[in-house]
Amino acid sequence: MPSELNRRGLTRHKLGAQVEVVNQITGVTLGVLVDIHLEGFMLMGSEQLKSEHLYQIKLRVDGLDGSLDEGIELGIDCLWARAMAQEDRFWAGCRIIDVSPDAREKLVQLISEFTGSVSETSGVSP
Repeated sequence: MPSELNRRGLTRHKLGAQVEVVNQITGVTLGVLVDIHLEGFMLMGSEQLKSEHLYQIKLRVDGLDGSLDEGIELGIDCLWARAMAQEDRFWAGCRIIDVSPDAREKLVQLISEFTGSVSETSGVSP
């Protein structure tokens, strides 16, 4: 049986910028990205997400000029959430389930600009 780490099909990218994950419904910042790929991401924050729960979020990069200024809107499914050693911090792994063509292009741009690479070997999960 493959481990959870071996099931990942895409390289996860650590970005050279702080990217906030904001709940579009409540306006609450859920956390910041730890790493990302075209199908999902991991975040760290002070708001605990609910496993198996859907969220409409916006990725926001501070101090950026250009098309990423307005953010990247995505629909996500929180696959898992865990408390960190510090009780007021949480990890969450999320799968991207809803992304417009424009948002996908911005996601590719975000990864490319802040890591220098992006793999287009597979699409976003339905």
